[in-house]
Amino acid sequence: MIRKLCDISRKIEEVLLPWADHVSSSPTLAAIRSALVVTLPLMFLGSLAELLNSFPLPSYQAFMAAHFGPDWPLLGNILKDGTFSVMSLIMVFSLAHHLTLQFNGAQAVLRANPVIAGLVAFASFFCLLQPEDGALPLRWLGVAGLFVAILVGILSTRLFLFLFSFRKLHLHLPGGASDIAIPQAFNALVPGMLTVVVFAACGTLMLSETGMSLHEAVYRLLRWPFDSIGEGLGRGMMYILSLHGLWFAGVHGSNVLDPITHDIYGAAILANEAAAAAGMPLPYVMTKTFMDTFVFMGGAGTGISLALALAFWGKTQASRRIGLIALVPGVFNINEVLLFGLPIVLNPLMLIPFLVTPLLLSAISYVSVVTGLVPGTSVETQWTTPILLNGYLSTGSLRGTLLQIVNIGIGMFVYVPFVLLANKIRVKQIRSAFRRLLELSCAPAGSSRHILDHDGDVGSLARSLLVDLEYDYKHGRGLYLEFQPQIASATGRVKGVEALLRWNHVSYGSIPAPITIALAEDSGLIGAIGLWVFDTACAVRRDWLDRGIEDLTMSVNVSALQLRRGFPQKLLESLHAHGLPPSLVSLEVTESAALGADTPESRILTHLYESGLLLAIDDFGMGHSSLKYLKQFPVSAVKIDGAISREVVTNPICQDIVASITRLCRARRMTSVAEFVEDDAQIAVLRRLGCDVFQGYRYSRPLLAGDCLRFILETNSRVASAEAGPQPVGPHTAPAGTEGSDGPDGTRRGEA
Repeated sequence: MIRKLCDISRKIEEVLLPWADHVSSSPTLAAIRSALVVTLPLMFLGSLAELLNSFPLPSYQAFMAAHFGPDWPLLGNILKDGTFSVMSLIMVFSLAHHLTLQFNGAQAVLRANPVIAGLVAFASFFCLLQPEDGALPLRWLGVAGLFVAILVGILSTRLFLFLFSFRKLHLHLPGGASDIAIPQAFNALVPGMLTVVVFAACGTLMLSETGMSLHEAVYRLLRWPFDSIGEGLGRGMMYILSLHGLWFAGVHGSNVLDPITHDIYGAAILANEAAAAAGMPLPYVMTKTFMDTFVFMGGAGTGISLALALAFWGKTQASRRIGLIALVPGVFNINEVLLFGLPIVLNPLMLIPFLVTPLLLSAISYVSVVTGLVPGTSVETQWTTPILLNGYLSTGSLRGTLLQIVNIGIGMFVYVPFVLLANKIRVKQIRSAFRRLLELSCAPAGSSRHILDHDGDVGSLARSLLVDLEYDYKHGRGLYLEFQPQIASATGRVKGVEALLRWNHVSYGSIPAPITIALAEDSGLIGAIGLWVFDTACAVRRDWLDRGIEDLTMSVNVSALQLRRGFPQKLLESLHAHGLPPSLVSLEVTESAALGADTPESRILTHLYESGLLLAIDDFGMGHSSLKYLKQFPVSAVKIDGAISREVVTNPICQDIVASITRLCRARRMTSVAEFVEDDAQIAVLRRLGCDVFQGYRYSRPLLAGDCLRFILETNSRVASAEAGPQPVGPHTAPAGTEGSDGPDGTRRGEA
């Protein structure tokens, strides 16, 4: 079975993956999905309110009435009014907001205000409503009006942004305004007014010519085909297909087809009840209860089957969690979590299983009842009656429950290939977002990096990772240190190690260090994490000191954002707590931090140096302020930028830069450290140019503390026992399973 399922999944992948990947990348569909996803908290709350009011146990209803009075459903009704009943309003504003963010992302200068765009779409939506008795029709403000809300949100926002792109329509307001937001509002004034006027004209024309609103016209158009369809299985399949097609398009299918549901299938279950009471054969197979019991298990699309498929086969923790969360309301046939949270609505990848599953299960259930394998539905049950229980109650037989179990399993295996395909697409999207996030994270701090402010998948990934980073830090999991040895050029001994922050994410695995640092810096978490890194490194150095490792410097990276009042005191307290001499620890300040002259940060570094700590400049030689740093605070060592050391063999200019740096270091009695040393040719040139210390994969990748200690002991012992003079040490292969990023990929930057 598993092998066949994998074969089916591969065939579906070959056919649908290119198409689904292309369609999923559509900006408009991406905006719709994002707009639906942000409504998930409200939809989940509305689902719980629905369950609170309609839980189908008489004892529960009696308990609530006895303890909270006859008006106990009032809370649930208010919650539904604040969620489901305003879904269209939320959607039209959210969709306009996301479309505007996409527009701004493609513009270098011309940027529209997303809030103004949302308000324009909001007003355009109201222009298409027809008042009833002097008031707005509330039913079109909720889920029932979702399709028109999506349509209006797209069209009004596209029109507004199109008009906004014409600078001649902007009302330029010179500087000096009391509020910096006023010029932005004036720029959008004419485009916004024109957009609303266009939709107001459309609404007026619609009412004058047809006497109905756009919502009512769409509603009647969707109902029209059922007026001429006859009785039987064909109409039942047509009903199910239409209902799910409407749901997929964002229309509340149950509301649109409500007259058909109650007038035809509701009447059918009443006729079956009467026949059963009279001891006569049941006249109808397909009834409302039949569909609720055997087809709509977990809501539209047999949502319980999709929830199980996600829970068992979801690739990401988020998709598995959505599946597990959806199981709870799904048991009571509520599936807004899946419709708007996954989402299913306008998700092209889920169109086929969302339509096929209920059609297939309705056919299986119909045949089961007609052939007598399962009794027909003879008792009407509430649609919120829990799955399995309603199968027994509606048929009066456990065979009804057994058929439900079979249907759930079949539905789950229909969804599985598409869930696996969605996994592949999502993994591809995540990898692309990670690549872009890494590029942004490697930009200098203080530049326009701000990865948390980005839109689309990159910004969403960054904000999601930040939540996880903060959680992992507070709960003491995922974060750890690795140490990369630094080798003395003259002796071959291990002269020092650099402590590098690592983060093992529960879902994504090892996160590149630049991303971790950028998240911490942009969020302000760098202060707490940086102190943890320093304290952990001191604890490791204390342990090594107790084991006889005396002449070795522990280098710890420090961000300029950490250099605040109280920072020196905390470092000195950590050193004192571990009984560690300050001279055994070096603080590496990234050159790209661009510290100003005679600033509080420079004074803090000077104070730390005077307290006995060593100071080093990281990434020295490529920035705008390398030499300026040497006069701003005392420096013990400089680490030559990897962009220079990598090309030192082939680029004469890089050789001249290194030679200049090493001469300066000798004149100022500073240590020169070459990073990213990866082969013997580099070593030969760097040694000839006067570099004092080498660090890179030619000697060792970053190691865990225990492995690094063994490397230090073995290397120094080998050098000490050598009969000849000091020779360079050969490469060391790190133990299996260790990882580092100071390698050929150029993504080290493990500072914290």
